Amino acid sequence: MGTGLVAGRRRAAVASSLILLPAVLASAVALRWPAAAAALVLDRAALAQGQWWRLWSGHLMHLDTTHAVVNLAALAVTVALAWRQRMLVSIAAAALIGMPLLSLTLLQLDLTLQWYAGLSGLLHGLLVMVLLRRGGVIAWALLLLVALKLAYEWRYGSRWDGFAVVTLAHRLGAAWGLIGAVAAWAPGRVRYARAQRG
Repeated sequence: MGTGLVAGRRRAAVASSLILLPAVLASAVALRWPAAAAALVLDRAALAQGQWWRLWSGHLMHLDTTHAVVNLAALAVTVALAWRQRMLVSIAAAALIGMPLLSLTLLQLDLTLQWYAGLSGLLHGLLVMVLLRRGGVIAWALLLLVALKLAYEWRYGSRWDGFAVVTLAHRLGAAWGLIGAVAAWAPGRVRYARAQRG
């Protein structure tokens, strides 16, 4: 195995860890110590008092262990797909930028929402980014399934263990993912067009 390939895999492993480990550790801490979760969920009143870290940390909190395991497993699959597409850095940046954007948009569009916890909104966005980058029949079929899921949730809602799921977060996450995919794609297209002219 070539040195370059080994180094590339090592960098990919480090990048994957930087995405997955904070999510796993934050979830574990919050589930073990409820007071920590209360200090980290996205909370409208606390945010108004200047607790801005909640714009990020709220996405790493979960309602229970099952909620955490499902979301973290989905994140691991998304990271694996991103690894294959060589876009780990892109989705890491998208997550850091997307968390506060999603939080602020969510609170602005749903004025009745007082708190939010969970990765699912962000996951929808990251998955949309990865699938759009991948392309092909399978990716487009999965994107269609995501769109149908979002439409169903918009019409009928969704619940998790007695809690109403904030399905608006899923739609907003997918929308931000689409914007992120276009933002990542556009510079390459501009460079390609300039090269063709040159």
